[in-house]
Amino acid sequence: MRCFNLKRILAFVLSVLMVLCLFAGCGKDEEKSPNAPDVNGDGLNKNEVVSGPINPLTGEKVSEDKSDLRPYCVMINNHPDARPSVGLSQASIIYEALAEGGITRMMAVFNDVDGITVGSLRSARPYYISMAQAYDAIYIHAGGSEQAYSDIKTLGIDNMDGVRGARSGEASSYYRDQTRLSQGKNVEHTLFADGSKLASFCKNNYELKHDSSYDNTYGLSFAEDAVSQCTSSSADFTVYYSYYNTTFKYDADKKCYHAFISGDEYIDGGNNSSIDLANVIVLNIPTKTIDSYGRQAMELTGSGTGYFFTGGKYVEINWTRADRADNFHYTLKDGTPLNLSVGKTWISIAPLDSTKGIVFNG
Repeated sequence: MRCFNLKRILAFVLSVLMVLCLFAGCGKDEEKSPNAPDVNGDGLNKNEVVSGPINPLTGEKVSEDKSDLRPYCVMINNHPDARPSVGLSQASIIYEALAEGGITRMMAVFNDVDGITVGSLRSARPYYISMAQAYDAIYIHAGGSEQAYSDIKTLGIDNMDGVRGARSGEASSYYRDQTRLSQGKNVEHTLFADGSKLASFCKNNYELKHDSSYDNTYGLSFAEDAVSQCTSSSADFTVYYSYYNTTFKYDADKKCYHAFISGDEYIDGGNNSSIDLANVIVLNIPTKTIDSYGRQAMELTGSGTGYFFTGGKYVEINWTRADRADNFHYTLKDGTPLNLSVGKTWISIAPLDSTKGIVFNG
């Protein structure tokens, strides 16, 4: 009898303990593994395709009011005396193409520039204007070739000019970096812009959203398994332009590419952070020198070939572009539309007749 009562008491105690544990578990948040995806905030897994409003340049989640903004295309100086550049880590897409003297120049495409310092800034060139026009973008530059100025006027490109800009609030958005001047940098490598002032000027002078008829996908699509399109592996490769060449190395831990020049990694001088790239696209583009100053002309319409890199792998691709108002469209060799990984993209406009082109280092 005592044994029976003891069993009943033990069973009752165990039942009470189980109920208490159940309520205790409901009363606190579930612990997350350090590597678990954060689906609610900025820690969203890099390659995860999200629903709802996105930045169409990267596929990343943004607030509703920023999902249909006209982007800003900003001309960035890449001369050795201008590095490190500021703002590149916050750009959605970075174009790199050859300019005079064998030096490359960049055009950084931002979904929004409010609160971002950018620079140092460089002058406009027709082929960059062509790419900016396709985005229906606001073009930010500091001067330009005469042909570039002619194109801006003829094509009606909404722009802000840090050299000839004379409208109220335009020139005052730009400033010379006194630290770089004190270091003996040439003045042409010291011009920066306050993104908040750029945004304020544009708000007062331009339409900030695309027209309802405009396709703001920019010809881009994103997929979590974009790497499955790739057929070969290369975690280290170099794009040869001329005297200056860019090397990309894949960081398997961070699952992104980093860009290097002359052995040094491109770092954002504004926040001292790396530029984490989910994708690298290399486009083979017919390029030629057109005058004694070394200015370049590029055939950016029609069709051609290239490479797409993501996840430490790559695949050969084709590109097409109907006219200068059209974006680049990328396909696999069989004609299947190319999907990008979610995140930032670096697009190298590689001269088709480069003696080396692209070299796979490993």
